[in-house]
Amino acid sequence: MEKDELWEELRFEIGSMSRLNSSREDNEILLGSGNRDGKVLFIGDDSGLYETDDLKVAIGSSGEFLIKLCDILEISPEDYYITTLTKSKVKYRETFDDEKIKLKDLLDMQISLIQPEIIVALGQDVAELLLEKNVNMGTERGEVKTWRGGIKFIITYDVNFTKKSRDSSGKKSKVALDFWNDLKSVKSLLNGNENNE
Repeated sequence: MEKDELWEELRFEIGSMSRLNSSREDNEILLGSGNRDGKVLFIGDDSGLYETDDLKVAIGSSGEFLIKLCDILEISPEDYYITTLTKSKVKYRETFDDEKIKLKDLLDMQISLIQPEIIVALGQDVAELLLEKNVNMGTERGEVKTWRGGIKFIITYDVNFTKKSRDSSGKKSKVALDFWNDLKSVKSLLNGNENNE
């Protein structure tokens, strides 16, 4: 089966999860945004990360915040793809057990289609789903791990949480600084530098 056909199958399967898509007015299923062949895959659980498949985002959104930081670090839009766990406004933790199983299978399929070199887990829920274990953000955040198939894996904060922390505490917010340093690690890995310092 061609890659495009597999993407369409993925879109169909997500679209068939009617409870997740009941609030959609336009019936458009967005699987993510950015370059499907990008080396970096950002995975979050925040519907504000993208509004279209070509990195258009709402002003003031978490997506705009993430893309601006990537631009500052010269992580090119060609380098990354952004997706979410549910591809909808419903949060992953609000889904039923059978939906969680299906969403995990579909995310695995999406990862295998993209074949990223680096996965950035935006938040604890994403990290725990992919690592299939409890994650201690205090000790594991920012650490470069090796995931299935040799993919580099970095856990960082949820983008919306980071944005709110920065908005309330300013640029010196510990969360915002940690998030910035994690993105610098991503840039370093993109440049072929294994050291995440």
